[in-house]
Amino acid sequence: MTIPRFYVPGPWTSDRITFPEKASHHAMRVLRMRNGDEAEVFDGEGRTARGRTEFSSEGTVLVAESYPEHGRESPLFITLAQAFVSPDKMEWITEKAVEAGASRIVFFPAARSVTKLSGDKLTKRLEKLRATAVSACEQCGRSRIPEIEAFVSAETMLSGLKADARVILAPSSDPGLALGAARSVVFAVGPEGGFSEEELTLADGAGWTRGLLGPRVLRTETAGLVAIACANAVSGDYDITGSRA
Repeated sequence: MTIPRFYVPGPWTSDRITFPEKASHHAMRVLRMRNGDEAEVFDGEGRTARGRTEFSSEGTVLVAESYPEHGRESPLFITLAQAFVSPDKMEWITEKAVEAGASRIVFFPAARSVTKLSGDKLTKRLEKLRATAVSACEQCGRSRIPEIEAFVSAETMLSGLKADARVILAPSSDPGLALGAARSVVFAVGPEGGFSEEELTLADGAGWTRGLLGPRVLRTETAGLVAIACANAVSGDYDITGSRA
């Protein structure tokens, strides 16, 4: 049986870890957990505790019995830079990128983005996406919540993001991702219509490498996830050979 996991921000000052109200409600009212049930909590910064729950009128407490280290983070620091797409696609991309192992997810308006976000609307969207990232961590077993940010333009994204390897995905590119021995990687993905020629030229001037994932044309919500999977397979995060068995 899968042990339920809950996000409980730190600092944890003792082995009695108090759930925030939302997590307490979910444990008591949705999952209908009882005193003594086993659970796991994480602080979003890499720390995990496992123990037994105690419920009372004042809320929920986990009595920690161990502090396991799952080792579920990728050896690469992977940033997915995703152009603005529809809100439902942004949420889906965030959820799946967290599950795939991205360390950071940033959004930006591209020339061909149909969705327009700024000001309070963008702030609220990012808050919702951060909540999606938390839920994805609870589900997939990660204890470090990826950063969720936004840039004001494609130009500031291309100049502002730094990594050992920066790859902008474009159908006109030569096949491959040219990651080499990089320990940090950025993949930039355009909107449904792809990057404009001006944006690709800006990327060239900023030192980015153009990349192509294969012979098939991928949707914007698919391309970044495939790139993350390829990078993790090369790095050894995905044990595709069965060598750890």
